[in-house]
Amino acid sequence: MKSIKLLSLALTMLCCFLSFGQEKLITGTVSDKNEVLPFVVVQIKGTKTYTHTDFDGKFSIKAKVGETLLFSFIGYEPFKVKIKKRTNTLNIVLISNTILLQETYHVERPTQRKLNQTEIIKISKEAIEKT
Repeated sequence: MKSIKLLSLALTMLCCFLSFGQEKLITGTVSDKNEVLPFVVVQIKGTKTYTHTDFDGKFSIKAKVGETLLFSFIGYEPFKVKIKKRTNTLNIVLISNTILLQETYHVERPTQRKLNQTEIIKISKEAIEKT
C-alpha cells in the first residue's frame, strides 16, 4: 500500500516538473545601430503577456518553446523571433522606419489688418435728465 502511494506521489511530482519545465526565461538586449533602446515593448504574440526593456535596453520574459516574441518601438520596424529549445539569450537590433525630410517649407499666414471702427451713439437730452 505504501509503495502505491509513493509511486503515485512520484508520478504526480514528475508531471508537475514537466509542465513547469516547458516555460523558460528569455533574456537579452534591444538596440538600434548606434545605441540601446529603453522602453521597447516585448510581447508574446497572441497573448497579453509583455514586458519593457529597461534603461540599458535589457529585458527578461518567460516564454514557451514555439511561441513568438514581438519587439515593437515607435519609429522602428516591428521584429519577430520564434522561441526554440536552445533560445535563452537574444540580442535584437531594430531598424528605423522614419523618413527624413528632404525639404523644409515655410508657410506664412496672411496678416489681418485691424480696422478702426468707431461707434457713434446719440443720447438725447431727455434720457440724461431722467437718470
